[in-house]
Amino acid sequence: MDEPVQNEERRVCRMSAERVLHAYRERRRQLRDDETFLGSPEVLLGGLERDLTEHEVTRRRDELVEEGEARGMPRELGEFVYEVAREEGLDPALAFELVLSGLAVCPPEGGVSNATTAPATDKYLPTWMFPPSPPDRVLRERKLHLSFRRLRSFLERHHDIDEAFRRFADEPDVGVCGY
Repeated sequence: MDEPVQNEERRVCRMSAERVLHAYRERRRQLRDDETFLGSPEVLLGGLERDLTEHEVTRRRDELVEEGEARGMPRELGEFVYEVAREEGLDPALAFELVLSGLAVCPPEGGVSNATTAPATDKYLPTWMFPPSPPDRVLRERKLHLSFRRLRSFLERHHDIDEAFRRFADEPDVGVCGY
């Protein structure tokens, strides 16, 4: 791949990572009605979730899923993002911003396919009987787990949050490939 093309892809990934972090900080500021300084990755690593009661977790999950729906995310994906983020120890609000930005660990080129296994044309069956297959749930789950786990590892290694996000965006297999 051309170096200018790679540089442009890295620039786009960095800009997406900056938008995710900015959106997350803005969300925290609005919820607390004052400037929130994220000087430690502890909050980003699910520190808020640990002390919540089951009722508060359900309320927070519903709020995040509804906000995701309002921003164009399917409800099923929103619920899935919340659960995977909790499993991976990442703040679900940060996970939602990451998913909405489309920044993810991308599958290898040509390595994964969800195409139909039936032939495109058949002597007895018309092509409209083979609609495009829906997004592969397993692939989506793997991308969520890998992306959240990778971001978490950078947040644990780097005490500067901005640097952790830059490093995440500079990974060779991270790109704006969506979920």
